[in-house]
Amino acid sequence: MWAVPVGFLALVCQVIDQLILKVGGIGPWKAGGGWVMFQTWALWFLVYYMLGGASAYDAGKSPGNLTVIVMGFCGYIVGIIAAICIFELAGLIGKVTAFWSVPIALFVVCIPALYWGWSVNPIGINPALFLGAATFFCAMSYFGDREGAFKPDTGKWARYGQTALGELVFCAIGLPCGWLTLALGEGLMAWCGVAG
Repeated sequence: MWAVPVGFLALVCQVIDQLILKVGGIGPWKAGGGWVMFQTWALWFLVYYMLGGASAYDAGKSPGNLTVIVMGFCGYIVGIIAAICIFELAGLIGKVTAFWSVPIALFVVCIPALYWGWSVNPIGINPALFLGAATFFCAMSYFGDREGAFKPDTGKWARYGQTALGELVFCAIGLPCGWLTLALGEGLMAWCGVAG
């Protein structure tokens, strides 16, 4: 039975995506960002359970829902910053390192990004950091090159900004859906008198 409200949440996410598209999208997200909402929806569960939610839930010591959302969102922000740094560093060293520019940039940038994630909370932040960076790479590399993704006179930093903004909007919609999935399921079970 809990699949009904979760299915309705998915419907709402898709409607939001289509409404954003109807007004023109955000930066390179002209093809839609629903997939980012669904990815971050799943990320909520990853962060939640990695923070001890799976075993701590029964003991009443599960991580706070807002904590999970904030950690996932912050990880996405750091992932976007890391991705921009990788693009920029690879561009700076590209003439000298050629083929090795992106691998070297990844190596160099991952160290402080992961260190930051480790110092904050490695379990909660780092998965979101990797997904945030990967999503940004995808948007810039595959969507950003499509004709009409950006206005012709859009500068590099404006492209970064539009891509980041779109990604974070979809992330902010998707992350709470993880919590809502759990809350709706529990509410429905309580309403039906089924033990959790």
